[in-house]
Amino acid sequence: MKNRVAVIGAGVGGLATAARLGYKGFDVDVFEKLPECGGRAHLIEDRGFKFDTGPSFVLMPDFFEEVFAYCGERLETYLDLKALDVRYRIFYPDGRSLDFYKDDARTKQGLEAFEPGAGRAFERFVEETARLYRLTRPLLYRCAVPGMLKDPAFLSLAFKIRPFESYWSLAKKFFKNDDLCYALTFEAMFMGVSPFATPAFYSIISYADHVQKVFHPMGGMYQIPLALERLAKKFGARLHYNKEIKGIVRDKEGFSLHNGQLTQQADYVVANADFAHTQADLLGRRLPKYKYSCSVYLMYLGMKTKVRGLGHHNIFFPEDTGLNLSRVFEGGSVAEDPSFYIHVPTVTDPSLAPPGKDIVYVLVPVPNLEVTPASELDEKRLRASVFERVRAAVGVDLAKDVEVEHKFFPGDFVKRYNIRNGATFGLAHNLMQSAFLRPANFDRKREGLYYVGASTQPGGGLPPVLASSRIVADLITG
Repeated sequence: MKNRVAVIGAGVGGLATAARLGYKGFDVDVFEKLPECGGRAHLIEDRGFKFDTGPSFVLMPDFFEEVFAYCGERLETYLDLKALDVRYRIFYPDGRSLDFYKDDARTKQGLEAFEPGAGRAFERFVEETARLYRLTRPLLYRCAVPGMLKDPAFLSLAFKIRPFESYWSLAKKFFKNDDLCYALTFEAMFMGVSPFATPAFYSIISYADHVQKVFHPMGGMYQIPLALERLAKKFGARLHYNKEIKGIVRDKEGFSLHNGQLTQQADYVVANADFAHTQADLLGRRLPKYKYSCSVYLMYLGMKTKVRGLGHHNIFFPEDTGLNLSRVFEGGSVAEDPSFYIHVPTVTDPSLAPPGKDIVYVLVPVPNLEVTPASELDEKRLRASVFERVRAAVGVDLAKDVEVEHKFFPGDFVKRYNIRNGATFGLAHNLMQSAFLRPANFDRKREGLYYVGASTQPGGGLPPVLASSRIVADLITG
């Protein structure tokens, strides 16, 4: 029986796949370049501050529950997910703000202040995203192939999910006010793309926000890879850290994986490394002309005191959001007045910082290194712009209260995680890189080679990555 599996990368997708296959009785080894698990979902600890460096929120908890249920376990045994009362807070440059609450009635009151009738429009928008979610959710657990175009049922479904409309145009069907449209489509930026270029069916993330709500794992986001690591180990997976794989070779016995010091034999290989890196550097293949997501400039700030006025999740929009999006996704210098996101997890989870102190995680979308190679050089201007906007919005001077600081640039994603062009979110989520046009979860040339992660089907974000682990496990186990 062929049952030896080598997983390359101990990110969320790799760990979930290892756990599933271990549960099914396969002999699993996981090889990770870094000294710990998590991949992009990592952790920096410094002087009592615990900075989560990757994803910052949990959506679609049913996808998390499915992984543990697949292995006969309960999610609650491994993770403590807390729903947020204020899902996120939007700050506009004219001084207005808008809160999205767990209680939709309070949310609709705030929307009405921006546009009469927006409360009812919000209900209708959510109803449409719920319809799209019901239609697309089953597809998230299937590897789409071109042959599906011959299936009348699939074709009928495809046209029902608005493939030729954008996320933005969907929102405009319900709201006249652009400020509200940006507030209800900013989630596209968490997939590394513009709402103007993202197909409308990706609005299922809005459904997740507004219907299933937003959650925080107590103890921090790093609890998620730690939980999956425990799950994988429980079912026999062996994890090898500081073991970067540098080549994959198909041979008579199956596969040989090389890192310069060891050769690992396997019957099956699951690559959780960045897809473009796997193709170009591990397999020596020429890459197609992919469209990549944006990158980000990150600041992790440990504050001397508590920060007033900011919520758990905060979005700051600039004077000209359209211009900012154009600069980020189409090229050129980063706008003088950028949009940005601030995560203050200690609003919900004080355990992540010393008593009386806060964590402020700042994410500024910037062009990837293919679009604008010198984007890192805007750091001083970006930092000053962020701090000034926060001071104007909530009256807090972040600069004077920083006790601990760590920074991350686009180039760091290349050096640390082997991510092509520093494209933080992997391949972009446009129409031509969705469904069967996105890289499949199996290799079309080498039987026994599979792919899991943000750049493969069904896409980026923790829930789709977990779904990709199910697809791969199903393909291998038949």
